[in-house]
Amino acid sequence: MSTPVPSSHITIEENVARLKRFAWLERAAMRTLAGWLPGVPEWDAKNAFGLHVWESADAANTLRARLRELRAHQPERGISPTLQQLAQELDYAQNTAEVIAGVYLIVKKQLLEAYRTHPDSTWNEFDNPTVRVTESLLERTEQQVAWAEEAFAGIAERYPGWQAWADYLAALLASDGGVTGAGAKSEPLPRPAGHDTLLLPWKECQREPHWPIFDPDSDFEPDRKADPEAHRLWRFKHYLNEMTAAETLGSILWMTPEMPWEYQYNVSRHLWDELRHSQLGQIRVQQLGLKIEEVPQVVQIYNVMMRLPAVEQYALLTTVIEPNGMPEKRANREHWEEIEDEISAAAVAYDWSDENFHIRWGQKWTPVLLETYGYKETMAEMRDKMEAWLLENTPVKMQKKMALERSADEG
Repeated sequence: MSTPVPSSHITIEENVARLKRFAWLERAAMRTLAGWLPGVPEWDAKNAFGLHVWESADAANTLRARLRELRAHQPERGISPTLQQLAQELDYAQNTAEVIAGVYLIVKKQLLEAYRTHPDSTWNEFDNPTVRVTESLLERTEQQVAWAEEAFAGIAERYPGWQAWADYLAALLASDGGVTGAGAKSEPLPRPAGHDTLLLPWKECQREPHWPIFDPDSDFEPDRKADPEAHRLWRFKHYLNEMTAAETLGSILWMTPEMPWEYQYNVSRHLWDELRHSQLGQIRVQQLGLKIEEVPQVVQIYNVMMRLPAVEQYALLTTVIEPNGMPEKRANREHWEEIEDEISAAAVAYDWSDENFHIRWGQKWTPVLLETYGYKETMAEMRDKMEAWLLENTPVKMQKKMALERSADEG
């Protein structure tokens, strides 16, 4: 009888353990990038972070689905304390360079290598669904790492001191056997000085210092019939500013970790949708002759909403602001179709479709948020409360309140 040849393949239990680690790290990337979306002033980084929040959530969801097929119905069970610590430490970055170094150049880069090599570790003949999963994650992860390496070259010099933070995170991951948990383990390094303060959640969203800030006292909507060109530019300048909606959702997502995974997955998609709406504004204002950095930034909306708890922010956005905006979207689409502005009509049509899903998610998740975080109000009562809040916090009133508060602080 022939002697069995020792196998180099991992067991199904080892396979499950590795997939759990991959899913955990994708979730960690989602959370850190979401929380930091308002905190990075660099516009290109904001756009990339918003996309990668969704892509990381989608990767985690794909991995979690495969884990269920492998009879692992609790994908966060059994995650090592060190890997849990790493997820928390990623949030303690102090600037854009440190976020990119930690999330992309360490975690994502190692995930990329793991996705490339995992098919050789498992049984391709018996575990082809896992092979297909890891192969499907390759292209996105390659693109994320490529973006980070290019962006980092231009950003790192603005933030000296990032190397110590990167070394610390790399050593922490290595002390747990790397992304797979199967690598050689080494001693971790002490946390670098200057990283004891958690900047999340960001109370104010950040922009480049030279970018103009929106002044609601001088902002008037042109009549769409009397001056269609001015109205179109005005409308798409405001679309560009839906970046603040994406930033708000980033902070909401970061502040509500106790919610079910499906909620986190839906909010990450909602965030990406709002980013895409900002990008359709970015595209159109440039087509209409403006540079992005010339458009006044409506930071007041994010800044004042951050005075509310996350539950109330979510209810305000999904049960008040988005439903109230639907008639305007319909009117704009009909107007642009009437004057044969095909590009603008198409843009608002896709926005309109996205918003319908956001409203449905609000109907689904607002009651769960209220129950999870101990609110006594019904969803209808919370919606009425947020309607009243919005009436007292129009852009003009927001700006005046903030000006008075700044004067009081300075005095």
